Amino acid sequence: MSKKKTFFKIVLPIIIIVLGVVIMKTLIASRQAPHKEVNKKDPGILVEVLIAEKGNAEVIIKGTGTVASSREVSIIPQVSGRVVQTAPELVVGGFFEMDAVLFTIEATDYRLALERAISARAKAEYDLATMESRAQIARAEWEQLNQDRDSPPNPLVLYGPQLKSAKAALAAASAQVEQAGIDLERTKVKAPFNARVRSESIDIGQFVRSGSSVGLLAGTDTAEISVPLPLDDLRWLDIPRHGKKQNRGEASVHLNVGRKMYTWHGHVARSSGEVDPKSRMMNLIVNVHDPYGLKEKKGPSHPALAAGSFVDVRIKGKTLKGVFIVPRTTLRDNSTVWIMDSSDKLHIREVVVTRMERDRVIISEGLVDGEMIVLTNISGAADGMKLRRP
Repeated sequence: MSKKKTFFKIVLPIIIIVLGVVIMKTLIASRQAPHKEVNKKDPGILVEVLIAEKGNAEVIIKGTGTVASSREVSIIPQVSGRVVQTAPELVVGGFFEMDAVLFTIEATDYRLALERAISARAKAEYDLATMESRAQIARAEWEQLNQDRDSPPNPLVLYGPQLKSAKAALAAASAQVEQAGIDLERTKVKAPFNARVRSESIDIGQFVRSGSSVGLLAGTDTAEISVPLPLDDLRWLDIPRHGKKQNRGEASVHLNVGRKMYTWHGHVARSSGEVDPKSRMMNLIVNVHDPYGLKEKKGPSHPALAAGSFVDVRIKGKTLKGVFIVPRTTLRDNSTVWIMDSSDKLHIREVVVTRMERDRVIISEGLVDGEMIVLTNISGAADGMKLRRP
């Protein structure tokens, strides 16, 4: 092996290793020892806080329900006959004002019956007048022939029973005239209140019988929503009771149509008065005036609060005074909240919860006005833990 090859294969690697060792020892010897800090200060856990403020809280009860008409009746004619005319609006979805004519029954028979009743009454009046004249003549004759007698006259002699019978006949004839007039008027079947046609089965030429239903009307003045609520929610509401005057609770009804929310104002009318055995809830009835907007005209894009709509209902309840309203997330286990004191220390405080809602909690006791409530979740929270704010 030549000297050149011996240098590159043996001597040069040894020289590189020796230089590396020397450089490493030089660097180790020249490094500075790290500075030791004594009594390092704990900055505390960074948290977000909410200042507690005492005030008044209006309880809002939320629920859902289905819209229905407050009044609904069947269309039942009180007289029989052939239908000769129907209103153009007498179709499903048609609207009628109170006393508007729905359809008309042929009135010829009832008009003739009224004329016959009037004639019978005229004859009864004639018979009564005749009988009264005979009674007057009979009394005058009896008094002339029996001036010295104290005994009363025979009623038959003075036409007493005959006169009473004639008066009864006139009363019956007058009643027949009144009944015939009523029957004639009933040939025009009218809407009993402002209504919408839910169903109908009638047409011109059809023979209808008294007492048979030919359709269904639903009132349009007021709609009602039956809202099932737990008993705990009902205690916050002023529900009208029978025989007692109370302020009716205000309510708002919301309908979502095509990503747009429409609102109607309503009020609490009553409760069902019984608890459903399955759901253990009681139905609260909320009324809305003019649900179809027939009296108070609204924009063309505003929909009607139609029967069958599923709506959200918010009912204003009692106002709680001197309470604290905090987010639901601030309430910890065992009805406690975390308080940050003036020394930036954590304190776990037990509070009295008056009402718990989906997004907020109403606290009546356990907080002081101006205290800082910790909003941030802390793993392993304990009394006295150091905290800091941003």
